Amino acid sequence: MFEYQLKLSKRRRTVALKVTDNGVQVYAPYGVCESDIDRWLRSKKLWVTQQQEILAQGVQQQVPWVSGKVLIFGHEYDFVCNSQVTSRVDHQQKRVTVRKVAHSTIKSIRTALIKLLNVELEQYVDSRLHSLSVQMDSPIRSVRFREYKSRWGSCSSQYALTFNVLLAGAPKRMIDYVLIHELAHCHVLAHNRAFWSIVARYDKDYKIATNWFKNEGKQLFISKT
Repeated sequence: MFEYQLKLSKRRRTVALKVTDNGVQVYAPYGVCESDIDRWLRSKKLWVTQQQEILAQGVQQQVPWVSGKVLIFGHEYDFVCNSQVTSRVDHQQKRVTVRKVAHSTIKSIRTALIKLLNVELEQYVDSRLHSLSVQMDSPIRSVRFREYKSRWGSCSSQYALTFNVLLAGAPKRMIDYVLIHELAHCHVLAHNRAFWSIVARYDKDYKIATNWFKNEGKQLFISKT
């Protein structure tokens, strides 16, 4: 027998059944016998299962931009929408789960995914940025994360660093290059010879990274449609 939520109403004269992203809901009038409801619901078990499968397929079809896969640090993770669990990244199972809620849309699912990527990237950057900044003698006033459309990071004249959340999909070696790139801007804002000299000092193979972002970086962008 499946779980359900019983909602009683003085105005209702009949029993009704509804399957939603939030579970199975039963609407009934006050005074109804719950054992009769249980007996009736057992006869509806197959129908309820079918409706739950249709709901699950419907949400998956609304998310063509992931095709069932998400990149995390250069590795493919299975992407799953599930109303029974919280949104999370499981590195052991290589699975990204976004919790479905009532009226889930492409936009809301995408937003939940971006939040998960933000957490992953922030944790990695926190583990690397301080030591790199000390090595490069680069002052940092603040660090933020947001989604850019055409850049991977930025550095202001006030030493405020911002990183593109979608970097969470790149291999860690490529993320390190972006960190070094922006920390170099703490010394030289322009992309001139002096700037690239600083980058090369701390990443001798930086040209491999620049070519990777030029050729492979587009795979990290998650379409909004």
